[in-house]
Amino acid sequence: MRGVRDRPASGFVPDAGRIVKAMSRVPAEQRREQLIEATIDLAIEEGLAAASVRRIADRANVSLGVVHYCFNSKEALLSGVAESFATPILGPVAAAIEEGDAQGLSMRDLVFKAFDAYKVQMRRAPGRQLLSYELAAWSIRSDGEVARVLYTTYLDVLEGFISEGLKLEGTEQLSTRTLARVILSLVDGVTFSWLVDRDDEAIDEVVRIVLDSVVGHLEGTALGSLNVGG
Repeated sequence: MRGVRDRPASGFVPDAGRIVKAMSRVPAEQRREQLIEATIDLAIEEGLAAASVRRIADRANVSLGVVHYCFNSKEALLSGVAESFATPILGPVAAAIEEGDAQGLSMRDLVFKAFDAYKVQMRRAPGRQLLSYELAAWSIRSDGEVARVLYTTYLDVLEGFISEGLKLEGTEQLSTRTLARVILSLVDGVTFSWLVDRDDEAIDEVVRIVLDSVVGHLEGTALGSLNVGG
């Protein structure tokens, strides 16, 4: 994973023997996941600004040295947080697409089923959704790397849904990557709007209008820029 290193960050000189002993009791990958989850929990409860390295270490019940052993900087840790976001949110969407495909649903019904699965996750974990925007805004104010990781991860997953789940092939007029960006723009828009007013009916109407337009486009009722695979 990005940001992992085998020695402490510059300017921090922990007791190496004590850290190695502590790390040996827990596999390194498991320790990194523990730190990522501690960061997410703390940031959801108190905001990203409260997630200092010391507070994260306290939440994970480890020493500062263990944090620095696993990640070379707070930015590397937050990059790990960004990389971890897709699975809990989009995993159920993948399951919905697989189920709908097995049921022989039309493309329109499959798209709506997938988005319904996303809305369930959005409503179930609003703090995680808000944190994703906090991460992106914080990152853009610096080098933007964490935001790029976050959005590239989402785009990769969405493009996989489009090409493998919906079995669509892009053309020169509209690539699957561009379609993934369209869907991500819709997701971001309705999610942020819902976080502001929690108006379920309003976002359902927006989703219906936009997805009807997108599906109509894909089915050839508009520009017909994609081919439907087998």
